[in-house]
Amino acid sequence: MSLTEEISFDKEGRTENNPLWKRLYLSLVIILIASLSFGIGRLTSTGNQNPIKIEYDESLSSVPTQTASAITATKPSTSVATVVASKSGSKYHFLHCPGAKQIKEANKLTFPNPAAAEAAGYSLAANCMAR
Repeated sequence: MSLTEEISFDKEGRTENNPLWKRLYLSLVIILIASLSFGIGRLTSTGNQNPIKIEYDESLSSVPTQTASAITATKPSTSVATVVASKSGSKYHFLHCPGAKQIKEANKLTFPNPAAAEAAGYSLAANCMAR
């Protein structure tokens, strides 16, 4: 197979040169852009695909697994969420919120749950969400 190159002439009779590497470079760029676009399209496609399920075979594991009842039995009870508010403010905060850490101990009011704080006239701070 021999590679040939075409030469054309402009209006003044000079040769116009389009080297072979320029044509190959342009073809390569077009192919790369097309495959990149196809790959991005495949990554962003949303359809009715089933989620991936990961299942473990417990017989292959040498470490004993805890059952759900054992996990709940050892987990400390967190059903009572303590909330705090400032004596001079109108908002209450959960203990994990940044606003709760900024209240001075002398001004801190503690409530056993959010309902008790709301009954006392406090509302939840905008930057604080329950976990």
